[in-house]
Amino acid sequence: MSLIKPFSGIRPKKKFAKKVTSPNLTYINNYKLNKKLNFLNLLNTSNINKSKKMLKSLNDKGIIKQDRSNHFYLYRITYSKKKLLGIVGKINLDNYDDKKILGHEETFVERIKKRKEQLLKFNSQISPIYTAYRSNRNSIKKLNNIFKYKPDYNFKSEDKCRHELWVVKKANIEKLLKNYLKNIKKIYICDGHHRIQAMLKSKKKIAPMVIAFPHNQVNILDYNRVIKTSLKFEKIKKIISKNFIIEISKKDKQPKQNQIEMYANKKWYLIKPFKKSKELDVTILRKFILNKILKNKKNVKFVSGFKGKKVLENFINTKNYDLAFRLYPTNISQVLSFAESKKYMPQKSTWFHPKPLDGLISSKITS
Repeated sequence: MSLIKPFSGIRPKKKFAKKVTSPNLTYINNYKLNKKLNFLNLLNTSNINKSKKMLKSLNDKGIIKQDRSNHFYLYRITYSKKKLLGIVGKINLDNYDDKKILGHEETFVERIKKRKEQLLKFNSQISPIYTAYRSNRNSIKKLNNIFKYKPDYNFKSEDKCRHELWVVKKANIEKLLKNYLKNIKKIYICDGHHRIQAMLKSKKKIAPMVIAFPHNQVNILDYNRVIKTSLKFEKIKKIISKNFIIEISKKDKQPKQNQIEMYANKKWYLIKPFKKSKELDVTILRKFILNKILKNKKNVKFVSGFKGKKVLENFINTKNYDLAFRLYPTNISQVLSFAESKKYMPQKSTWFHPKPLDGLISSKITS
C-alpha cells in the first residue's frame, strides 16, 4: 500500500497562475504588502483575519478552484539546468515519526503556534510540505518516464526557476505512478516541521499535503546566522579561541566542512576547530560559540545562503547586528541519517532550494 494518496487539490485558473502564486519571501527583493489578491500578501500580513478574507476572495472570484475528484499531481522545478521531480499527494499523519514518515529538525514553540492558528483559520494548506525519499538511478529513470507528457502549468517565477504542474488524469500515467509509489517505503520531512507539529497539536484528523522528491535530486544551501551581542569583539575572539583557530579568510569561497566563517568589523575570519568532529557544523556553532556569547536566543537571525555573503555583510555593516556566521551546508545524507536515528538537528539547519510555489497547489486540511 502506498504512503502517498490522491486528493482533490485547489488550483488557480491557468490565466491567473503566474500572477497569484509566489515563491518564498527570501527570493524577493524589497517586497511590500499591497492590495493585490495573491498568496504572497496573504501569507505575509500579520492580520490573520485579513488573510482569511483574501483567501475567500480568491475562491469567490473563481481565481482558485478545488478539483471535483481526487488526483495525484506532478510538480517539476527546473533551475540551473537541473530538475527536481516531485509527486504531490496526501499522507496519513498516524504514520509520522515511526518507521515510515520521519522528521529530523528541532522546532520553535512560537512558530508552531503561529502555523497552527494559520492552518485552522484558513482550513487550508497553501503549499505542500517538502519531503524526500531514497532513490537510485533506476527509479529516477522510471520517474522521468512519468513526466514525459505536456504539463497543465508551465511558467517562470520570481525565484528564477521554471515551475510545471500536472494533474494526473490519464489512466496509463496514473497506473505508472501508482506502481512507482509502491516502492517508496519511507518519507523524510525536509522543510515543513513546524506545519507538521502544528497539525499534530491541532488534535484534528488532518492529512498533510506533501511533495516527495528523490533524495539524490535534493539541493541544500547553507543556512547562516547573524547575531546581536553586547560583548566586545576581543572578548568574543578570546572565547572562540578556546576551541578554534581564528585566521583572516583569504579566499571568497564557501567554508569547508568543519569550518565556519565569521564576519565582523568589515573583515571575514575563518574559524577552524582544534579537532575534527563528527557533529554538524551548525551544532558546533551553537554549542561552542553561540551558547557562550549570547544570553538571549532571540538575538539570532537566520539567513538563507541563497543571496550570498553580501547580505550577511550588509546586516553587520548597517550595525543592525554585530556578527555573521557562514556555514558549510548540511547535506541530504545527514538529513536522512538523523531522521532514521531519531535524532534532531538544531532549528534552521537546512535551506532547501528550490521550493514549490505557494498557491500553485493547495488543499483543504479538514472536510
